[in-house]
Amino acid sequence: MELIYHYCSLETFVQIIKNKTIRLSDLDKTNDYMEKRWGMELLQEDYWYSKDSHNHIEQLNHDIERYLKHQTLIACFSLESDQLGQWRAYGQDGEGIAIGFDYSYLKHLLRKQDRILIDKVVYGKGEQAKLIRKKMFVPALEYMRDLFQRSVVKCSNDFNTFFIEEFDCFCEVLDTTTEQVFTFLKNPAFEEEREVRIVYNTGIYEEIETCELKETINEKIEIGKKKELILQPIQYQAKGNRLVAYADLSFENCIDKMIQEIVI
Repeated sequence: MELIYHYCSLETFVQIIKNKTIRLSDLDKTNDYMEKRWGMELLQEDYWYSKDSHNHIEQLNHDIERYLKHQTLIACFSLESDQLGQWRAYGQDGEGIAIGFDYSYLKHLLRKQDRILIDKVVYGKGEQAKLIRKKMFVPALEYMRDLFQRSVVKCSNDFNTFFIEEFDCFCEVLDTTTEQVFTFLKNPAFEEEREVRIVYNTGIYEEIETCELKETINEKIEIGKKKELILQPIQYQAKGNRLVAYADLSFENCIDKMIQEIVI
């Protein structure tokens, strides 16, 4: 059994146990301004293959920036049960609690979800580049090759020419995996945190229609055959001069399997 630890104050610990929920909060309101954008440099390094691709990279950046502005909610954990930096930053300077959740069980429950994900954060640039190639470029290129083969009428029988002409299709496929990958990439300076995240890609964006926004905010997501996890509708709380979105993930129906250790 592999455990992940959520460091918190004693007050927050009481609320988690009392309400049997994990709170997912707005990723854009964290103290790391590079959240979701750390992967952009690596993406450009991989895609920049000649001076002629300049217009393409601008288009790609524009499309991905639009996706990165989608609202993302996260809950953070660590693989370490007794990490000094975590105690200082999140565990009430050592007077709080670290709650040990069953990582394997959470992965099992969330394995079929496409908007609620759980995974380890990747810090090393080499590993980050591999992840971008594996989960973003390879599927997008495979889609383009399949499209090339299936197209009865096409601009050219040369794949490279076809790729350039149909570049919008490539961007669309790449865009769909942006949030799923970039939310798990962080600056190597944070590596000692050994972070694991639950990520909820809400789909809320700046130009969203009011009716769609209402539907998304009020959405309740039930997970597991026995509804072991239930993601409650999005709510907002005031923090200083900002409204911060959050959604509570209820584990009331599986608390005995979820929490395996308490570290004081």
